[in-house]
Amino acid sequence: MALKIAKKPTFSATAEVFTPNDRCGHDRSTLTVKFLRTTREELDELRKIPQVDVLRQKLTGWDDFQDEEGNNLEFNPDNLEILLNIPEALYGLSLAFWDSVVKAKGREKN
Repeated sequence: MALKIAKKPTFSATAEVFTPNDRCGHDRSTLTVKFLRTTREELDELRKIPQVDVLRQKLTGWDDFQDEEGNNLEFNPDNLEILLNIPEALYGLSLAFWDSVVKAKGREKN
């Protein structure tokens, strides 16, 4: 496929969040997140700041983030802070952002 100049200002990614459970393991959750695209110059600046601030600048939406009763939580500043206060979510979101913008996936070997 040919490389095209992105026309949309955002892109979507899947964030995996692994939360500790009572069985000496982790529960895997996923959420689809939307990030603002960035330039090379912005990436250089983003590397210098805390990850929580990167996400405050670049995260613009999500699907599948729910409260304890299973109700979807809308994207807004208050819910963003709730999400970013979950250490496992902060880690998963950071990985999703950086993997999406700087990681080139190679061909898998058979």
